[in-house]
Amino acid sequence: MAHDPAASAAVADLQRLVALGPSHQDWQTELEAETARLSGTPHVVAVASANVALHCVLAASHLQPDDEVIIPAYLPPSIPEVIRQFDAHPILVDIDAESAHLDAHQVANSLTDRTRAIVVVDIAGLPVDIRPLSRLCQEHQLLLVNDAQTQSPGISARGDLQGNQVRIYHCRSAETSLLSSGALICTADAVLAERLRNGITPLDELTDEAKQWDARRSLHYADRMTDLAAVWQLAAFGKARQAWRRRSQIAMSYTAAFSCRREFQVPFERPDASHTWLEYPLRLNLQHLGVTRDEFTSELRRRGVCVTVPYLPVNLMPHYQARYGVGAETFPVARNEFLRRVCLPIDGRMSDSAIDRVVDTVMSFADDLQDRRLTNSVMR
Repeated sequence: MAHDPAASAAVADLQRLVALGPSHQDWQTELEAETARLSGTPHVVAVASANVALHCVLAASHLQPDDEVIIPAYLPPSIPEVIRQFDAHPILVDIDAESAHLDAHQVANSLTDRTRAIVVVDIAGLPVDIRPLSRLCQEHQLLLVNDAQTQSPGISARGDLQGNQVRIYHCRSAETSLLSSGALICTADAVLAERLRNGITPLDELTDEAKQWDARRSLHYADRMTDLAAVWQLAAFGKARQAWRRRSQIAMSYTAAFSCRREFQVPFERPDASHTWLEYPLRLNLQHLGVTRDEFTSELRRRGVCVTVPYLPVNLMPHYQARYGVGAETFPVARNEFLRRVCLPIDGRMSDSAIDRVVDTVMSFADDLQDRRLTNSVMR
């Protein structure tokens, strides 16, 4: 088996922390305290996963059957399923083409007297601008939940949460998803934080009968983050800023290279917030390329570049189309953005030569397509 230096370094970090032994607090409490320091948020609760986090937040906010929660059409498909666990209704709204975030202008038209919350999701590491939604939520006394995706509190946003707002950070790493499973709930609302803590049952307090998979919730029986995951996340915090700086350097190299080509549209960045670059979502101007997004990605993979595509918008999934009565045309921006986006490699461990290979391969393919279009034009 090939030796993986990055995985070995991660295990060494874990061993170092474990060797210190727990202090007067448990590991989860230490993780919560460190997250509070990094994010500038007074209350942090560590839980087993992002789905558990959303479920706990909605439960602590007393979401009831037939209540409504507004969500963007472009988001992880697990989010509407968590909302349905309360017999509540996810209300889909289209996204803004520039940021791929929930279109705040359309949200106001979707409000009803049953609306209780709005859930927004950072896409590819770009923080959502929650200011216009925050004003709307304050006016209508709604909960605002920001699924931040990133595991780097303190980089993308800090200390900007108000009483009706919650931010969820994911705990995960490139080395393993098993050891780093978990999520961190941040809030400025002391009452909500107390409800969250009271609603979480530690594993050692569960009866044998309760230690079962809860099929209705689709969650593990234990909501609490494990000690191992908490230690792993503490180790990850120590490397998060360095890894973010490297991903930012890679993103700058990509943007400098592709911004001069009409075939490409580089990612949108907010001048008032730091992009964490979980992905580099390059948008294709398909009318200038002359191929589809899938043809583009297939050829890049054949040439050795490991590109990916984003998850499907809800309105393009047959399951949700049947459940919610939506189609591809219901949310055209979400559909169109999905069909033109590719995600380039942006691993913080990439070498400069690896970055150059990605840029050269993409540019070479774009040149080949341009030559093909010119040849076809001459032949006609």
